[in-house]
Amino acid sequence: MEQTKQELIQLFEEMLTQIKHFKRKTYEGIFKDCYDKYKGTVAAVARLCEEAPEDEREAVAAELALVIPDYAFEKMQALSKGKKERFSVDYNMNMAVYVVPMLTYTHNEYCEKIASKMVEAWNEKGVTTLTLGQSSYDDIAGGFKKGFCFITTAVCEQQDKPDDCYELRTLRAYRDDYMMSTEDGKALVEEYYDIAPGIVQIINMQKDAEHIYEALYRDCLAPCISCIE
Repeated sequence: MEQTKQELIQLFEEMLTQIKHFKRKTYEGIFKDCYDKYKGTVAAVARLCEEAPEDEREAVAAELALVIPDYAFEKMQALSKGKKERFSVDYNMNMAVYVVPMLTYTHNEYCEKIASKMVEAWNEKGVTTLTLGQSSYDDIAGGFKKGFCFITTAVCEQQDKPDDCYELRTLRAYRDDYMMSTEDGKALVEEYYDIAPGIVQIINMQKDAEHIYEALYRDCLAPCISCIE
């Protein structure tokens, strides 16, 4: 148990150094390389639950789920106010795009339960000022591959607009028929797909995410549609 706990902490620390590489072209490779390195840890987490007496499995899962939130909370308390604000984003991103997806990667029932409890404990302890949500590798990598209009899609979803709404159809046509017709336009589209997923992740962690998306629709999306028209 103690060795597995230390390996979970090591996983958190190592993936923290990879946040800057959360981009479309690098995410899949980094995730899978690191998963190969820590798949033994993930297997050990599942095994500790599976091998525990049936009436103790919930307690074992709860104990493992607290390891990283407790560790991160203690680290945050030792930081100055300015550093806390900066590290809040890194810590939550690390959990959202690497740590939690690694635990749920094989869809093992115990690992998924621990990941869910870990997210809950992270938010209850207030490790950061941001809210951590459940996430999976398939959702993140799939979003990169499909080439979503990440930010605009998130804004429209907040407005209860379907994926084929007028706004998204207009922006996608502008991207495909105008932006992609020049080298500068292609470069901007590539940059957007690199940084937009991270921006959406960070917005979703904010307590006022709904208001942020409303402001983005009002101040950015609607004026852009008018300009395209």
